[in-house]
Parts: sequence; structure tokens; C-alpha cells
Amino acid sequence: MGKGVATKAFLHAHGIEVAPEELDPMLREAISRLRRTLYRPNSRADLTREEARTLEQGNFMLDNRQGVQDPLAQTVAEYAALLRSSLSTADAAKRLGVNPSRIRQRLTSEPPTLYGIRIGSCWYIPDFQFDGDKAIQGLGKVVSRLDPELHPVAVYRWFISPSPDLTADEPKGGHLSPRDWLRLGLPIHPVADLAANL
Repeated sequence: MGKGVATKAFLHAHGIEVAPEELDPMLREAISRLRRTLYRPNSRADLTREEARTLEQGNFMLDNRQGVQDPLAQTVAEYAALLRSSLSTADAAKRLGVNPSRIRQRLTSEPPTLYGIRIGSCWYIPDFQFDGDKAIQGLGKVVSRLDPELHPVAVYRWFISPSPDLTADEPKGGHLSPRDWLRLGLPIHPVADLAANL
């Protein structure tokens, strides 16, 4: 099996219906959106010798190590996948049964009530905001509290990751993600408050 065919099969197996050659511009966009200062190649540059020694004694890794997954590469990959699985304004409008102008209005209102990623003149609307043919309950109130400077991957991870601040009593208890909390019809204000503090 050729490399291109294997890559395409891998992408499709993970729900990414895109030709490998189409990923290149998406990856460039993902990389350009990341701040290089988030992941310094060597943390020692910001530390005194004494600070570095103290951290190393506490088993903190200050240098990039072979075999450790690069967090920047992981974020780029997640961002590219997020863009690829997102809906266009026309697709989001069709799913919600509204006119595309209504979707654009929600994306651009102050504050917005639908989360979108704008690249050039195109909007990418992440799929995690939907539950079937409707937006998840309370989405507008939550999205309106998000800091517009947050990186899209941070928003995505926050929406889908269990939070210790969102504990359900029923049916099984345990921590819920903001997305699951809202889908269960639980009160919106705890999630909106968390969104405001991201």
C-alpha cells in the first residue's frame, strides 16, 4: 500500500474525509495560529541556574526529550482535524433548519452565540456544538462568555473534556464535560461561568 493511500485510509478511519494533499494548507493555517511562545524548545532560557536545579530535583523535564510527543505537533494535528470536521455556514444552516444569514448573524453578533473559526472569508463551525439537528441547549449563553482570543483547540478540548466542576448525581454520577452537561439539560449557568473563566 502506497504512503498516500495509507494516509488517506488512516484519515478516513478517523472520520476525516479529506485527501492528504488538502491537509497541507490546513496544517499551514493551524501552525500560523499557534503562538510560538507557548512551547519553547528549551525552558532553561527563562530560568536562573538555581531555578532550573530546583525544578530538576522535582523531576520536571526542562529540555525536549526524544520519544516524548511534541505538544505543538499534537495541537497542530488537533486543529487541522477540528477544521476538517467543522461545518460551513450553509451546512450549519441546513442542520438547524435556518437561513445561512442567521448562522452568520450568530457568528458575528457581539457577543457571538455560535462558535466559529474564521479563515479568510470562510467560517468553520465545529461540530461539537450540535446534537443531531439542533444546537446543544444553552450554547448561545456559553459561547457568548468565551474569550475570543482563546485558541480553537483550547475551546474544543474544554467543551469535550470532563470537568471536576461539573458533577452529575444521576444516572451514574461522575464528572461531565460541558458538552455532555448541556446535552443532559442540566442548568446552563455553571457552564457559562466556567466559560467566562477560561
